[in-house]
Amino acid sequence: MKTINENIKKIRKVIIPCAGWGTRFLPMTKTVHKELVPILNKPAIDYLVEEAIQSGAEEIILVISQRKLELVDYFNVNDALEKELKLKNKKKLLEVVKKTNRNQYIKFVIQETQKGLGDAILVCKDIIGNEPFGIILGDDLVKVSDGTKPAIKQLMEAYESLNGANIVGVQKVLWNKVNKYGIVTPKNRDERANKTFEIIGAIEKPEKEDAPSSRAILGRYVFNPEIFNILEKTAPGVGQEVQLVDSFDELMQTQKIFAFAFTGTRYDLGGVEGFIKANIDYALCEDSLNEEISAFIKSKCKKNK
Repeated sequence: MKTINENIKKIRKVIIPCAGWGTRFLPMTKTVHKELVPILNKPAIDYLVEEAIQSGAEEIILVISQRKLELVDYFNVNDALEKELKLKNKKKLLEVVKKTNRNQYIKFVIQETQKGLGDAILVCKDIIGNEPFGIILGDDLVKVSDGTKPAIKQLMEAYESLNGANIVGVQKVLWNKVNKYGIVTPKNRDERANKTFEIIGAIEKPEKEDAPSSRAILGRYVFNPEIFNILEKTAPGVGQEVQLVDSFDELMQTQKIFAFAFTGTRYDLGGVEGFIKANIDYALCEDSLNEEISAFIKSKCKKNK
C-alpha cells in the first residue's frame, strides 16, 4: 500500500465553470440556461453540485456570466415558495425544495467575457488561494453505480495516493471519436491501458492517425495552485480562447500530471443527444418510472424495425 504524505493539503474547493452560451441548445438557450435544463425533475447543475458535496467539498465555486443570475436564485432560499408548501402541508415537496438551498456551500464568480475554460479557472485564483482544487465541467455529468464513489472523489483520492500530483480524469473512447476530445499522451505507451499513468502532454481533437492514445479528458480535474500563474501567461489558442490544456506543457516543467481512468457513465450535457441519453438512463433507474419508460421505449423500437 502506498503511503500518503501527511503534508498534502486536503482538497476543499471545487470549481464548476458554467458561463458559456450553450450554443448547441439554441434557440432554447436564448432564455433558458442549459445548466437549468432538467434531468428528470432536477436541473443538470444540481447533480454536479451534489457530486462535489458528496465528495467532501467545503466550497463550490460556480463560474457564471452576468446573464446567468438565475443560477444564484436556484440555490438560494425561496421563502415565498417554502411558506406556500408549508401552508398546504406538502411536506415531501418542501423537503425537496429545501435540499436545493446550497448557499452555505456555493460562491459565485462572474466571468465578464467568455474567453475559454482556462480563463474561467483563472478568475477563481483569489478565491482558491494557495490550495489544490478540483474542477467539474458543467457539460459533463457522470453517473456512478451504488457503492461507487463520485467521479471527482475518485480523482481526489488519486491525488492523495500520488502524493499531490496533478490529475486529469480520462476514459477510453472509440478511435473514430478521438477527434471530438482532448486526448492525453502517455509518458510510457505501455502504461496507457493502466488506470493511472503519467502523461507528457495532451492534444486537442486530433485526427485518428495523430492520436497518441484513445484516452480522452472528460471533465474532471485536480490541480495544484501553481497552474494559476501559468494560466496568466497562457496565450489564447483554439477559437481565440485561453485553453486549459494549453497550460499543461509549462506545468509539466515543474510538476507531474497523471491521467486517472475514473469509473462511471459520462453524459455530454453540452448537446441535446447527451441530455436525452441521461434522462433515459436516470428514468430507467427510478422504480416509479422504470416499467412505464421501458415499455414505451420497447414499443417505439418495435414500430421502427
